[in-house]
Amino acid sequence: MAIDFFNNRCQQATSEKIFGLCDEEGTQKPAYIDISNQDNWIAEIENEDQKEVYFIAIDNCIEIWRDDDPTKMEKRCDGMLGYDGNNLIFVELKDRKLKNASDFIKEAALQLVATINHFKKNCNIADYNIKAAYIANKNKIHCSYVARMKRFQQETGYTLRIENRIKIPYMIP
Repeated sequence: MAIDFFNNRCQQATSEKIFGLCDEEGTQKPAYIDISNQDNWIAEIENEDQKEVYFIAIDNCIEIWRDDDPTKMEKRCDGMLGYDGNNLIFVELKDRKLKNASDFIKEAALQLVATINHFKKNCNIADYNIKAAYIANKNKIHCSYVARMKRFQQETGYTLRIENRIKIPYMIP
């Protein structure tokens, strides 16, 4: 069954210069845009040109069933940002302690890979110029995960960044 990744029910938009993405862990609520409560922000979006940016919540909003067991839900990333009609940034939001950073980064990367693979099956990725993914943790991550980011690029064709500040427009490294 086709997956509608652009479901209006799961979509919010803003052209604010700075806004945040929030995810209330432990609830069944989807992630969302917030413009005023910076203490709740897991990722901060810098939108210097004030482009119209949309955020589509995926986890807890768009149903993606596992291929190997269609009775179980796939692990999904929290959402994706889009702008200018052909630029996509998949986002996994975490609010974890840094003591076990490699564990939650591995888990987050798997969620991103699964979501991106389903996206590729349901959408023509050739339509998109920017293809990126972010793992954003509320607490800043101080280690380098170059090998993991390179492996992610090889596996998905998407650039992976592990940081909680996302700049629009995204610049390809």
